[in-house]
Amino acid sequence: MKKIKLFNLFSTSLVCSSLLMTAPVSAAEAHSGQLSPNSQMPIEKKESVIPNTTTSFVLTKNNQKQTVDDTVKYIESQGIKVKSVVPEIGWIETDRTNHHQEKKIEKDTHADVQTPDNQANNSYTPTAVPSQPNFSSPMNKYFWNRQWNMHMMTKNPDNYANDTQSHVKIGIIDSGITDEYRQRLGSRIRYTENFVPRGGFNYMDHDETGNPHDTNDRIGHGTSVTSLVAGTNEMVGVNSNATIDEYRVFSHKGCSSSWVLKALIRAVNNGDDVINLSLGRYGLLTGGYLNGRANNDMPEYQAWIRAVQYAKQHGSTVVVAAGNENINLNDPQAMTAYINKNNPQLHAVGQGVSLPASVPGIVQVAATGNQGERAEYSCYSKDSVYAPGGDSNRTGINHPNQFFIPTDWLLTYGGHGTQYSFGIGTSFAAPEVTGMIAHEISKNNLYGQSDAVIAKLRQSLETNKHGLPCVILDKLINDDHASATNDNSRHSSSSSSSSSSSSSSRSSNHFEQQEQQEDSHDWWQQIQQQIAE
Repeated sequence: MKKIKLFNLFSTSLVCSSLLMTAPVSAAEAHSGQLSPNSQMPIEKKESVIPNTTTSFVLTKNNQKQTVDDTVKYIESQGIKVKSVVPEIGWIETDRTNHHQEKKIEKDTHADVQTPDNQANNSYTPTAVPSQPNFSSPMNKYFWNRQWNMHMMTKNPDNYANDTQSHVKIGIIDSGITDEYRQRLGSRIRYTENFVPRGGFNYMDHDETGNPHDTNDRIGHGTSVTSLVAGTNEMVGVNSNATIDEYRVFSHKGCSSSWVLKALIRAVNNGDDVINLSLGRYGLLTGGYLNGRANNDMPEYQAWIRAVQYAKQHGSTVVVAAGNENINLNDPQAMTAYINKNNPQLHAVGQGVSLPASVPGIVQVAATGNQGERAEYSCYSKDSVYAPGGDSNRTGINHPNQFFIPTDWLLTYGGHGTQYSFGIGTSFAAPEVTGMIAHEISKNNLYGQSDAVIAKLRQSLETNKHGLPCVILDKLINDDHASATNDNSRHSSSSSSSSSSSSSSRSSNHFEQQEQQEDSHDWWQQIQQQIAE
């Protein structure tokens, strides 16, 4: 019997915020220097990040249509190719500019230019990668007893399924969704779009054709994130009634900020009520790279501010995973130190920032373990709200040669038939909050009212025994029916899951029967053996 080896997996650029059981992944597939999903995987340290050598970004002095149009015309008049434009926020992606061209654009148009090839941590990457190996669910078996995270977030699991009149639309900006899982969800998937262009990141992804309909998940992160919201026939999801829009922004090699910003604006324009971003990276607000000789990331930060403001003005609530590096996001120097520790060749000086987790106006989600403690890997700040993401300090993750039983990791669906896996990360905590906010919007008729959504969310937070402000579904959808209780007593007996063509609800009695069935069989031990072999 082979024993699973777990790899420490923390990274720095824009990445997903989750940890999974998996084999080592490439730098372009790790977290925190690149956009990354926050879901089930081991935590692997990112040694380096692929620099973007083919692109520059321009942020116009304002996002008025005439200003954007005039800036685009000027750039093209200088013989510089414009790759894409996000007019709603004045964000322009061009072929790489040289120093002379940058200064000329800034002088003549009053725009700000950012040159990513000066920054080795410029690519967004998933913070987690789907676990390898997966395991197959036994016939007619359910996982309710193993979904401790779902028990922790409500005293009444019927809350996950009873919102049958919901018209809420959830947008998930991630690595896409497998074709098989999309078919299983059927009409619940309302819209899909691919934002990865032909050639992918730095033209290194030869399988990327730029087909806008190609949303098939290459890395598994987006599928796992979606499964926590939508569930399956065997696994309960947080929200089994909302419709879901999928936006793919990850290739195998990386992810450009332009792809994510374009996807966010598209999600807003599509009318998505709540939008999930389980990804991120670290950058510089002041100073610069190469001891200040290269520019910083202020233009990108300002673009994010404009994008989130645009979302709020149009009634969309943006939920972001905090990240998996155990950093206080209120400490700019800690983020700068993290950049230099993982990419010492950058010589970053100035105040660091987490993108987009530090952007004002978003809901920033940190992770707890199954005892309600802050997960040892989770980033955090004074603005964080908390949801279950799993922890790694009691499961053997720091002991690679020890038999692994993921008692405090989260169960997710792998997107292929009966394949499931376990993982941890803020990438998983974020979609739980996204799904609960969708319930909040529906139950309280808060459609199109992002400020009111966030205000009620914060008013309903429950401080647990560890002093952490946790999102609890009972209080979020109906304060009158909520009472402060110990997190450990939160155990429910019902929920819902999606089938290939519709959502189906399970009654509390049905879950009680499941629990009795599970307790009377040794199938869980068989799965543990299956994972280890």
